[in-house]
Parts: sequence; structure tokens; C-alpha cells
Amino acid sequence: MHQDTQLFMLSYTSIASHLMSHQELIDLLSHARVNNNQRNITGLLLYMEGSFFQVLEGERDVVDALYIKIAQDKRHHHVMKLLEEPLIDRGFANWSMGYQHVSREELAHVTGLTDFLDQEHPGFEGMHSERAETLINAFRQGRWQTRNTHQYQYVHHV
Repeated sequence: MHQDTQLFMLSYTSIASHLMSHQELIDLLSHARVNNNQRNITGLLLYMEGSFFQVLEGERDVVDALYIKIAQDKRHHHVMKLLEEPLIDRGFANWSMGYQHVSREELAHVTGLTDFLDQEHPGFEGMHSERAETLINAFRQGRWQTRNTHQYQYVHHV
């Protein structure tokens, strides 16, 4: 398989330019899902305390190009890449973009994140790659998929 078309995963954190409303997040998610479907990108987006944690999966050249575009988006700043690695299989194959608005209290139940949450920083700021892997694995295992379903909203695809 050519390296640029190899299945690839990239995760990053960033800080929102302002605290986003539920509707702003739903609009962002709707736009991302449409674009990701067109690009064959899967992944997840978490939002906490004005910061984002995102995972993108797809062909390496497509993921890299999308990350460059995302890093230039004015809706956030301090974009910090955490993980980049080739994949054998997608971890979020059924999600054009899984989404959850999480709280520190919810994340405190994830083993390996409590010392990170005890630090004085907003949201996901200051997260490093090992904790990113822990968070990704917790979401893949369904940590939030059955709880807080009021945070999910059906998004119509045009």
C-alpha cells in the first residue's frame, strides 16, 4: 500500500476561541459529518470547558490535509498534535464524527486521567499522547455511548 493512502489516525487538542453554545457545537458537528463523509474520514470530537479533543481516521494524505485546514480555523487556537500513527483497522469506523460534550467528573472515571484532571488547566489543554490513547480507548469501548444521550442530536444530511 502506498504510504499516502495508508489508513492513518491523528489526534489533537485545541482551545476554542470562545465558550461554544450547544447549538454552535451541533452546527460544527453537522458540517464536519458532511465533509468527513465526502472524504471517508471517521473519528470523534470531544468538547470540555472550552477545549476540543479530536481524532481523525482515514487515508494519510486526506487526514494530513484536513489537519492543516483545521489548524488554520479561527474557531480555535493552540492546536496541539498528540498522536499520529498508521492503523490496521479504524477504531471509529461507524462514525463520520462521534461527539460528546464531557465533564471533568465523567472523565475522572477513566483510569489514567485523574492526575491530568487534577492539574490547573482548562479542558484538554496540556494533555499528552499517553493520556490521549487512554481517552481514545475509553471512548472506543463505549464509555459514553449509552449515557447522556440528551447531548446527541440527529443531524440532517443534505
